[in-house]
Amino acid sequence: MTIVVDVLNGFCKEGNLASPHCAGAIPRIRRILERRLQADDALIFLADTHDPHDREFEVFPVHCVRGTHEAEVVDELQDLVLRGHLIRKRRYSGFFETDLEDRLRRLAPQTVTVVGVCTDICVMHTVADLRNRDYQVVVVREGVETFDGPGHPHDSVQEFALAHLRGVLGAQVQTLSL
Repeated sequence: MTIVVDVLNGFCKEGNLASPHCAGAIPRIRRILERRLQADDALIFLADTHDPHDREFEVFPVHCVRGTHEAEVVDELQDLVLRGHLIRKRRYSGFFETDLEDRLRRLAPQTVTVVGVCTDICVMHTVADLRNRDYQVVVVREGVETFDGPGHPHDSVQEFALAHLRGVLGAQVQTLSL
């Protein structure tokens, strides 16, 4: 099974947290998901979706507010969302106040593949919670991305996050030829 984390307009195309790095990952993520579907994988899409006065906005600028275009999966993946399941979340981890745990229990995957954005935030926290539940996790290097900003240099943050996913959380970080 594959979890797609926050490949949303608000991180890829528009708004306060949109990043060309995240947008650049969309075609790679699309190819990965097409391969996963050919292998009969179930797809679960996570979508960061906040209330207008969410406490997360004390840390990050307003983004992905419920009912806005920012909170929607990018158009390039919409047809795949229809073949999977969408879970709206309001915190970094896909497990916080969602039914993700119940869905995983029903699907009983041997391994969970994870792609999406941002590698060092929502991807990392979701992978940590998967590993804390003893799931084997594969993170596809070409299928995760983060942003560049003041105090958040893309290249070093991305490499740190991948190293943390592998070395601390015990996820397999795999490189695919796309």
